[in-house]
Amino acid sequence: DTAELCRRIRATTGLAAYPREDFMRMTIIYYLRHTGITINFLTAILITFLVGAVVAGQSFYSFALDNLRHFGALKAMGAPDSLLATMMLLLPLVVAAISYGLGVGNASLFGFLTRRTEVSFLLPWQLLALSGGAVVVMVMASTLFSMHRVMKVEPAEVFKG
Repeated sequence: DTAELCRRIRATTGLAAYPREDFMRMTIIYYLRHTGITINFLTAILITFLVGAVVAGQSFYSFALDNLRHFGALKAMGAPDSLLATMMLLLPLVVAAISYGLGVGNASLFGFLTRRTEVSFLLPWQLLALSGGAVVVMVMASTLFSMHRVMKVEPAEVFKG
């Protein structure tokens, strides 16, 4: 019995002895409470998220501006704003699905390649769901900024000069 053995080691030597699971839990708690790793990881994640949102926002806004005359032409032909909104929201969903798939695929490949090393790798479904949701929120929020410009375009503006 592991618990009995640990108790006997403590009693005999006066030193600490813990079962594997307890020692792992204590180590994790120690690193989370007494080192800067938690704040460093959270800072890195936040910066990555913000940079991704800015790049996605800039890309989708540029897409909207570059194609503004096409959206105006569609409006002139009678396309409702709901159709234009659907078209604009489809692009970021496709981009999000492709980028999420590539990211998860690369992370899984890294985990597979390092499975026999001492590198610790854990990819639970909760992390996949959270990161997938974050990617969708990021691209959709960035698209909403550019969608405003497309909805305000007047069809007559695109046919001038």
